[in-house]
Amino acid sequence: MEITSDAAPYDAQTSLTHLKQARRIAMLMAPRLGDSLLMMNMAYNLTTHGREVTVFGDYVHALRDWFPGMDVRPSLPEDKAGAVLSGDSSAGFDCAVQMHKGWPYSLHPHAPAYCYYDGHVVITGKDFIKLEQIRDFCRDEIGLACPGLDNGLRVPPKLQKRKHMRRVAIHPTSSSEQRCWAPRHFVELGLRLQRDGYDPYFILAPNERDDWNCLAESGLALLQAARLADVAAFIHESGWFIGNESGIGHLASNVGVPTLTVTGRPTRTRAWQPAWARSRIVYPGYIIGGRWRDQYWREWLFPGHVLYAFKRLMRDCAGDAKSLGAADNPPVPAPPSRPS
Repeated sequence: MEITSDAAPYDAQTSLTHLKQARRIAMLMAPRLGDSLLMMNMAYNLTTHGREVTVFGDYVHALRDWFPGMDVRPSLPEDKAGAVLSGDSSAGFDCAVQMHKGWPYSLHPHAPAYCYYDGHVVITGKDFIKLEQIRDFCRDEIGLACPGLDNGLRVPPKLQKRKHMRRVAIHPTSSSEQRCWAPRHFVELGLRLQRDGYDPYFILAPNERDDWNCLAESGLALLQAARLADVAAFIHESGWFIGNESGIGHLASNVGVPTLTVTGRPTRTRAWQPAWARSRIVYPGYIIGGRWRDQYWREWLFPGHVLYAFKRLMRDCAGDAKSLGAADNPPVPAPPSRPS
């Protein structure tokens, strides 16, 4: 397989050999929360197999206390990448890795050895889940002996998992308008959850809140949290999560909360769905293709459909608890020690 960057061809086999042989690895995260949490699976698997991994990414850095034992730093600006990633740098990285070619920037001008994950895999398709695909890539392509789905996130012990079982965290935005369900449907969903005895809380970034005055006008609660770590803590102690396809959905799953994702693109969303905790997706029963689907799915998917899927998610979790013979709170393994 060959992909091209701005000025240089990408040699997939050579890049993979670099990654297989590397002992010290720089991992550059895309400026997306979901992608960052997924790539932390690769970082953690490499670390538990004796590699030294330094992660550069603002989202993971905002959660650095939740990733004990991992070397997590802010995003690496491109104008400093050459000095940090070059073979002659004091850091001494053997290979630089990122999920997407060119995002956050092309690596070939800055690192003598580099690897793009999406140069070796199918990005979106049927019959796979991205988190499992990354784990399998660690085993089948990098050659790690026993990779798992863990990405190293550890919830602070002072927090209680799903403490508020009737609280539903709802995230109504995403990085793209095409991924966002209609605002009026989100409002109606919140009101119907209230009538059913639940406690819905909406999660919005500070810069998004002025566009969602409809929530306060309808008497719906909005989480007031400026830090990503505070959002993670709030979701961890909530019983459920509902939202668009977004990084916050991956965060909810990563902290152990069952998730329901609303979407108009079921094939893509199945592949990229949150996969650390129990998860479901819901979409309109009939979707035509192309621009019609992208334009109208957010209207054709009704709150009643989402509530029905939410109840199915609850039944799934009830079945899980019965099969385990205990509450949905399995023990979490301790983080690895840092390789010397």
